[in-house]
Amino acid sequence: MTRRNPGSSRPAALRMTPAPASRRPRATPLAGPLAGPLAGSLAAWLVVAALPVAGQSLAGAENRVVLRVNDRIATLYDYQRAVNDQIGLLRHETGLTEQERQERTADAGRFVMKALFEELLLMSRADQLAIVIEESDVEEQIAATRERSGIESEEQFRQILAQQGMREQDFRERMRIQLRSNIVFGREVAPRVELEDEDLRRFYRDNEDRFRIPEQGRLEEVVVLETEVPGDRLAPLAALAHTRLAAGGAAPDVAEGLGEGVTAVDVGWVKPGDLAPALDAVVWDLEVGGVTEATAARGGLHVLKMLERKPAAVQPFEEVRDVIERQERGRLFNQEREAYLTELADAAYVVERLPEEARGYRPVEAPSLDADALGLLAPFAPGARASDADESSDETADEAAEETAEEADGLE
Repeated sequence: MTRRNPGSSRPAALRMTPAPASRRPRATPLAGPLAGPLAGSLAAWLVVAALPVAGQSLAGAENRVVLRVNDRIATLYDYQRAVNDQIGLLRHETGLTEQERQERTADAGRFVMKALFEELLLMSRADQLAIVIEESDVEEQIAATRERSGIESEEQFRQILAQQGMREQDFRERMRIQLRSNIVFGREVAPRVELEDEDLRRFYRDNEDRFRIPEQGRLEEVVVLETEVPGDRLAPLAALAHTRLAAGGAAPDVAEGLGEGVTAVDVGWVKPGDLAPALDAVVWDLEVGGVTEATAARGGLHVLKMLERKPAAVQPFEEVRDVIERQERGRLFNQEREAYLTELADAAYVVERLPEEARGYRPVEAPSLDADALGLLAPFAPGARASDADESSDETADEAAEETAEEADGLE
């Protein structure tokens, strides 16, 4: 449970003051663990948008404020609903070992609380920057998302949302929050990313192996099928196929001339390791026009012909420049994004009353204070009177003024 970090040396533009008495903290829905700086497909959005909109609550369920960042809050219900959704996603996520799934499930509380915290920071900063998203902006973004996802009708759109157990108005609010976040990042993070041509060339020189193209060969083959040709005829037909391919015949013509049970395959361009091991072991010794001996592999006896070869090479810088720039800009943006969020956190007024499993979601350098004893969260709990919130804000403002005066005295 943490209060505003004293003695912050961050730029004044990021200093955040306690909410004035006339402004009650607003609940903010969670952007979701998978939310990124840019809007993606509807499928990705639904993973995010299925998370709760703050202010909803379950009948008879306990609900309280668990996190306050400046004048924004998140409730226990927001947190619990998001954790349940995250655990559900982990159950169905492919590519995880059972141990990885268990570890991520155990860490779901901290994972979700971190996402909550970051969104509250961003929405508070968006308030300070007076960022407003018009309804037309939301409509335009939804239309683009639907087009990318191949959704043709309004009815189909609603059905997909219903399958995720969410309302269209919640989806629109998620979209609005994401657009506000994009603008904050665009204004205050993107300008920090500096990338010169020499930086790109240095990356290219230092990572030359990443742009190395292995040797390649273009192949065709004749296959004598073991399921259709009697065993005593497999080898003679394969030997005949070898003779005719080596004499300059094309695989389709050779296969047709050998009759039933023999087929031609246009293998195309391959590199070492692409073929079955038995075939890969014999094909790379061939010159252009060379033909392998009959080799047993899946389906029967294979006779391959090398049509073209390309030696190993390194892609020229100009061919990969754009790829390098996109990758490096993305890396630097993510790096600056994390630094920016840290700056916002250092300058923010933060009060926590965390569920046990969410503790440790972020490193906290300043000593923690007991939020319950300070009475900093109770006035903002669901159902609290507005007058209580105003009184708390007055007290907070007085506290901040006293601290400011003490700091000023210390400087004299």
